[in-house]
Amino acid sequence: MKRIGQFILGIKEYLILTVLLIFSLAFLFSNDNTQIRFLRAVAVGMFGTVQSGLSSIPNVFDLQQENKLLRETNIRLSNEVSNLKEAKLENIRLTRLLNFKEFSGMGLVSANIVNKSIIQTRNTITLNAGESDSVFINMPVITDAGLVGRVVSTSRNFSIAQILFNKDMRITVKSQRSRIDGILTYDGVSTLSVINIQKSADIVPGDVFITSEYSSLYPSGIPIGTVVETGNLDNLFMKIIVVPLVDFASLENVFVVKYIQNKERYALEKTFQAGKK
Repeated sequence: MKRIGQFILGIKEYLILTVLLIFSLAFLFSNDNTQIRFLRAVAVGMFGTVQSGLSSIPNVFDLQQENKLLRETNIRLSNEVSNLKEAKLENIRLTRLLNFKEFSGMGLVSANIVNKSIIQTRNTITLNAGESDSVFINMPVITDAGLVGRVVSTSRNFSIAQILFNKDMRITVKSQRSRIDGILTYDGVSTLSVINIQKSADIVPGDVFITSEYSSLYPSGIPIGTVVETGNLDNLFMKIIVVPLVDFASLENVFVVKYIQNKERYALEKTFQAGKK
């Protein structure tokens, strides 16, 4: 009670002023004098004008809430547009791959890339297809653009494939135009090269290399890459730089070719090479 009393004493001037204003207004509005009526009309008009002006000023808190809802709606719509674009691109990509599968004439197993192991010298990809899908070691991996690599490890539902950018990959290739044979290799940094081609050979930029019939791991005729640079490696051989036809940076879907190397041929060639040592 003491605190309440102290509080009232602290604001007594304001209380007195408020009471006096109330009495003044009461006397003002109860007086029917012409001048007083005029003042009342002016006061009411001014009050109405001020109130109307204040009501036109937007509520800051309402604006903040509205902006928040608009931002949330914008984010949701942006995500929906992005998902629609992704679905469209996925549909185009899968349609192209389906058409390729139908007209390729090869036994193919479709697979998605679920992981990429980007080690500079030995790049691999993991596929969501394995032995239960009849995918086995050494089967080639391709797209509609060309050769990706080959399967090197399998489990029941997954497999790992080496891609062209792998130091362990050596592929017998052939120039599609001039039919000259060579071996595709990777330097472990960034460059694919075709080696063992004499410097007098008919190879020019723009030529396409394909898998050769001399390969025991790959069917012949699969496109690999385009020549972008030629030169002399030494006095005997050419320096040939190749860019792959497959865009590995955006690669998502592949096919595993149901192609198994001929065991009789492999055993004969291995025995012969061992006997020469």
